[in-house]
Amino acid sequence: MISVGTHRPSGKQRPTLNGMNLESEEDLEPGRYAAIDVGTNSVLLLAADVSRCGGLRPVLERAAITRLGEGLGRQPHLQRAAMERTLGTIRDFVRLSRSINVHAIAIVGTAVLRDAVNGPDFAQQVMAATGVPMEIISGAEEAELAFAGNRGDDRLPKPMGERVIVDIGGGSTEIVRGTVEGTYHRESYRTGAVCLTERYLASDPPSLAECEAAQQAIEAALGTPELLPPRAVLLGTGGTVLNLASMALAGGMISGPEVHGALLSHGCVAELLDLLRYMPVEFRRRCPGLEPARADIILAGAMILHQVMGLLSAPSLTVTANGIRHGCIYALARRHFSLR
Repeated sequence: MISVGTHRPSGKQRPTLNGMNLESEEDLEPGRYAAIDVGTNSVLLLAADVSRCGGLRPVLERAAITRLGEGLGRQPHLQRAAMERTLGTIRDFVRLSRSINVHAIAIVGTAVLRDAVNGPDFAQQVMAATGVPMEIISGAEEAELAFAGNRGDDRLPKPMGERVIVDIGGGSTEIVRGTVEGTYHRESYRTGAVCLTERYLASDPPSLAECEAAQQAIEAALGTPELLPPRAVLLGTGGTVLNLASMALAGGMISGPEVHGALLSHGCVAELLDLLRYMPVEFRRRCPGLEPARADIILAGAMILHQVMGLLSAPSLTVTANGIRHGCIYALARRHFSLR
């Protein structure tokens, strides 16, 4: 079902995580694990201690915007400069992970590596530079890992019925549905904040015609997903969601001690979208709560989120900072339990 490349820092190779059940919270090998999520726009590191009962305590977290997918919206190859930036970051993250004595490291590549003709070549470069195999995961596996990474977090609302997670990345958008027993539907859509920006939003700020073309592309990519079921809890993750929520928090549009667990309404997303639509990138960089390096792609991400919430008929979502890397940590802990 899910396969994630793994590596033991001692140099002894472990098999990949083929066939692991990401739904169960049982059979975990306690220990310290690290996961590196290589995306279209950013590279994310999480090192965490896992307890046998499923508790996850972050020990080290890092994020770097390397824009590996730069130019991929216009041509099918990863660019040399983008690969060099990203490879350097991955190498640094692996070194950091080893310095805190993790039991195993997983590196996963998402839409950017699925779409690029030379994605497998880059994965080989990562292996050569770090000694850790990188697994290019499918869209369905990406959605599954995002769902698994949000199980058991007491800071998030407990679903009375279903839990639906939307994950907006730089190259794709995932929607996964499930219950306490596990997922039952996963969908990956070929639209993300980086690729949409490069293909349709060339002007600064974008023209009305460009925004209309981008909107049409979003609608074509998403189609008509099933409406949000009654009593379902909708969670939103990914850089777009986190930054929009951070902007809303900084602007007093929502309240709470932090972004994780905050409630972001569809109306609030619409207000932010209207604000961003006419704002030049340089002005966006100065917006409180927005990462400056994300200023050029946040409009596209907001357009996707607004459309997703509208299609699901979702009045609001709960923001979660948990994602693929958290799911990978649990997968590593289960794999090590099975190999004892």
